[in-house]
Amino acid sequence: MKFENINNEVTMQTLKLEEGDWASLDAADAKRMVTLFLSARRFEESILQLDKLKLVHGPAHSSIGQEGGAAGCLAGLPRDTMINGTHRAHHQCVAKMINALYDDGFDPSTSSRLPEAMRTELGHLMAEILGLRDGWSGGRGGSMHLRREELGIMGTNAIVAGGLPIACGHAFAEKAKGGDAVMVSFFGDGALHQGATHEAMNLAALYELPLIFFLENNRYAVSMSVAQSTREQELLTRPQAHGIPSIRVDGMNPLSVWHAANWALQQVREQGGPVFIQADVYRYYHQSSAIPGSAFGYRTKQEEESWRVRDPYDLLRNKLNEHGSLATEQFDAIDNAISEAVAAAYESCIEGKGSSSRIRPELWPDPETVDNGLTGDLSEFEGVQFTEVEDYAKEDLEEMTLIEAMSRVMGARMREDESIYVFGEDVANMGGGTVGATKGLPAEFPGRIVNTPITENGFCGLAAGAAASGLKPIVELMYSDFFLVAGDQLLNQAGKMRHLFGGTLSVPLVLRSRIPGHEGYGSQHSMDPAGVFALFPGWRILAPSTAFDYVGLMNSALRCQDPVLILEPQELHRSKALVPKNLDHFIPIGQAHKVAEGDRLTLLTTLTMVETCRQVAAKLGGGVDIVDLRTLSLRDIDYETIGESIRKTGKVAIVEQTTRGASIGSHIADEIQRRFFDYLDQPVKRVTGGWAPPTVSKVLEDAALANEHDVEAVIREMLADSGLAA
Repeated sequence: MKFENINNEVTMQTLKLEEGDWASLDAADAKRMVTLFLSARRFEESILQLDKLKLVHGPAHSSIGQEGGAAGCLAGLPRDTMINGTHRAHHQCVAKMINALYDDGFDPSTSSRLPEAMRTELGHLMAEILGLRDGWSGGRGGSMHLRREELGIMGTNAIVAGGLPIACGHAFAEKAKGGDAVMVSFFGDGALHQGATHEAMNLAALYELPLIFFLENNRYAVSMSVAQSTREQELLTRPQAHGIPSIRVDGMNPLSVWHAANWALQQVREQGGPVFIQADVYRYYHQSSAIPGSAFGYRTKQEEESWRVRDPYDLLRNKLNEHGSLATEQFDAIDNAISEAVAAAYESCIEGKGSSSRIRPELWPDPETVDNGLTGDLSEFEGVQFTEVEDYAKEDLEEMTLIEAMSRVMGARMREDESIYVFGEDVANMGGGTVGATKGLPAEFPGRIVNTPITENGFCGLAAGAAASGLKPIVELMYSDFFLVAGDQLLNQAGKMRHLFGGTLSVPLVLRSRIPGHEGYGSQHSMDPAGVFALFPGWRILAPSTAFDYVGLMNSALRCQDPVLILEPQELHRSKALVPKNLDHFIPIGQAHKVAEGDRLTLLTTLTMVETCRQVAAKLGGGVDIVDLRTLSLRDIDYETIGESIRKTGKVAIVEQTTRGASIGSHIADEIQRRFFDYLDQPVKRVTGGWAPPTVSKVLEDAALANEHDVEAVIREMLADSGLAA
């Protein structure tokens, strides 16, 4: 027996700066780099002062000490570079903002005042961190959620590693649209152990995305050192495992990082695909306070001092003067101009001095706007003609199954709109994916039906980022329960981004979710996700029960500028319905459909239970108003149609196939009680399955889900309670 080493030829290098390299930086680049660094430093000092005065509501994660990494990186990249980052991102955003607004003719060393555009944005950024109406997102994002797309700041993220899959999406969209901008995603050493980081690196390498992973290794995740967090402390082994070339650099030296950024840009442009930079830096203070980490015992004062003597401020001021790139007087002139601009930003938000300082009260946002921007206003549907099947002549219709409708309507819209991409596991394989929902599409749209690895959090985040950057992704979840694996990206990111960033972006993402029902897939593949998604009001939820409804609702979903969940019960795949041959009809989001008329009681139902309710009601002699809800997002439910029916019948039951815990019916019942209590002759009834999820055993699966017997029982009960006979 013999063991042989496996060679890995992916480069993993350390960049070491030599003294002569300082001469490679000309005066113009030196001034740019210094301006970016000093802007970040002076701004962070100002935020730290505001935090000491208790004027920053919530955490303010100081980056003082580690600004040299971001400043050096962004000074070495084009002005149209895009970035995102994590909770500690003030320095990155300031450096990116200044670089984006830094015109080629600008000389900060001879200007006693920064350009008005820079001054204005510094004020807006400070207002955002303080939660004020004039902030980039109207104060909603605060310190950890910063976005200014016009400047290439695509959105920072309070979830550790949460921005990395989204960064893949921004890079994917840039590549898909034929652009040449590069995306940089900043993150810390703590994020390196998150699964989202590895999913993002794998996707970026697989799709050869123009993305720079920038690790600011400040050695501590709160108080957890790298040694406490991982056995393998050579952090570059992580990108190497994903086939990504990497480089380690002294992040306390902005010139070293500048050279690393130049190398990274060349790699992306010439070799294609992502690269990885590890910048070793140090934050002088604790996680989110003005107190050094040594005060909490997880590091020593000696360690802190050993890093402080390497401060980028002193290094740049002395080295650039020594090598003739920037005289000390010029450095100080830049510092003075920046300090004045930051002070002006501070004064624009604060009145009073010292302990009497307070936020200017007229700058707070209006509390009445608290719910504004959870979703869009659906103005994208202006001029759209909505239709039902009854509006069509017979010769304009053709019969098709629900599964046929899926691929055909997606294909019809993809022919019209090149921004539509389909992502999912196996979607481009086996002639149309695992159930045929993409039949014929891979051949017709090569490169736009995108197979993904089994990495739901990663590819759902990629889709969210791509949507925010102008694409219209359709994501197929092979089974509905898999949304739980992608919960952060779908619910905490895509479902909140519009509101979180003050309505400054749209996330036109369509998520197709298959619900197996009575198919024997067991408790980890059979959940109806509507009840969970309904808790996140940024999502629209659509529930088609026929092929006609599927086409009309999919067309609306693809026009909608919000993330939309479309539920796809597998039991309905082979059900047939008449559908317009041109496949271009629309059904309004938020409009239910009356499928049977009656005056004895009302059944509100959806998906597979629509036909079940119809059959049971007919068996019992009719007289039942049956409403197919079609839209299940709580703020969109059609209470006008529901109220019209309840006023007529006085009795209502909500019928769902799903289990009790996953049911959305409790929300609807509560709203009915609030709106229509005076019209109810008896309490609202609910039909659901049991508490336990469906299991593989056929008889237990049947017992877990609601069926025709449950519907019949509730109808009989309601009629009996009113003294009527079935």
